[in-house]
Amino acid sequence: MSRLKIFLSSAVFSFRAQFDWLNPPMWLTMKLVLSFSQMAFFVFVGLFSGGSENASALVSFIAIGNALQSLSWNTVFSVINITGHDKWDGTLPLVLATPASRLPLFVGRAMVHVLDGLLSVAISFAFAAFVFGVDFGHANALALIVTLILTALTMTGFGLLIGGFCFHFRNPMVFANIFTFVLLIFCGVNFSVQALPPQIQFVSYAFPLTYGISAARSAIEGHTIADVSLTLVQQLVVGIVSVILGYLFFQAFERSARKTGKIEAL
Repeated sequence: MSRLKIFLSSAVFSFRAQFDWLNPPMWLTMKLVLSFSQMAFFVFVGLFSGGSENASALVSFIAIGNALQSLSWNTVFSVINITGHDKWDGTLPLVLATPASRLPLFVGRAMVHVLDGLLSVAISFAFAAFVFGVDFGHANALALIVTLILTALTMTGFGLLIGGFCFHFRNPMVFANIFTFVLLIFCGVNFSVQALPPQIQFVSYAFPLTYGISAARSAIEGHTIADVSLTLVQQLVVGIVSVILGYLFFQAFERSARKTGKIEAL
C-alpha cells in the first residue's frame, strides 16, 4: 500500500508542479495550437511534395502519424522536463533524500503524462477528422484504444529512459528537444520507415512510437486487435526495456551523487 501511495502522490504532484510555470489557459492553448499547427504543416508539405495523386491517402497517412507523434510532447518532452526542473528548482536533493521506495517514485512521476498524452491524441484526431477529412468510419475501436493506451504507456517509459540518462547532465532540456524531433524522422510519422536508408532503418525499432503508429494506422483501416497483436507485443517489450534502463540510469546517478556530492552541478 505504501508503494501505491508513493506512486499516486508522485504522479499527482509532478503534474501539478507544471502549473507553477504553465497556467491552465496556456496549457490548453498549447494543446490546441501545437496539435493543429504541426499536423497542418506536414500535411501541406506532403501535398506539395507528393502532388495531388492519391491525396486523401497521403493526408490520412501524415495526419494519423502526427496525431500519434503528439504523444511525444507529453510522454517524452514533459517527462524529461521533470528532470530539468528538479535540477534548476533545487528539489533534486529532496528527491534523493527521501526514504521512499525509488521505483514507484521514479515511475509514478511520469504517469499523469499518459493521460495528458491521450488527450493530445484525441484533440489531434478531431483535427484529422474534421479539418483534414481523415475517415475513421472503418476503424476498429478496440484495437485503436488499446494501441493508443499502450503507446502512451510505452512512450512514457521511453521518456523515463531519456530522463534517467539526463540526470547525468546539467541541462536535460537539450536532450528533450533532440529526441522529440528525432522521433519525427525515425518513427514513420510523415513517411514510412522503409523510405529511410536501409543502413539506419533498424534505429526506428528502438522507439515504441514506431510500433504505435503502425498499429494505429492498421486499426483505423479496420484491422482487429489480433492483427496488430504482434506489433503491440514488440512495442510492450521495447517500453519495458526502456523503463528498466531508465531506472538503472537513475540509480547510477544517485550512487554517483552520494559519492561525489555533485547533484545539480553534474
